[in-house]
Amino acid sequence: MNPLLEKMKDYTMPQEVKKAGLYPYFRSIESAQDTEVTIQGKRVLMFGSNSYLGLTNHPKIKEASKKAIDKYGTGCAGSRFLNGSLNIHDELEERLADFVGKDAAIVFSTGFQSNLGAISALTGRHDHIILDEQDHASIFC
Repeated sequence: MNPLLEKMKDYTMPQEVKKAGLYPYFRSIESAQDTEVTIQGKRVLMFGSNSYLGLTNHPKIKEASKKAIDKYGTGCAGSRFLNGSLNIHDELEERLADFVGKDAAIVFSTGFQSNLGAISALTGRHDHIILDEQDHASIFC
């Protein structure tokens, strides 16, 4: 048998973890995202959310989102670099720049894009970057 296939056949850790009830992936959330969510009918604490400020269910955010969907639809239909930059992106960046007292600001939609933008702006062609295990997983992609 192919060594890779043999190794894959012998790798059973995910199945063992699932049997122990500890497998944390692809659990369907049955409620709105918040600090507590419902999974399989039980309220559980949510520690894996990207809603760092807890604004996912804020009434003003939800209302503004509904208005934005009515005006712009459900997505940008492309990356901001090509054809997905909306005037509300520009407005947000202008307001953020004013808020922090800078000439300009840029908003990224993912942690990976934030890392890509920041690192490429801070380093040059022949620079080296030293990372350690404390860096966010998105920086290693």
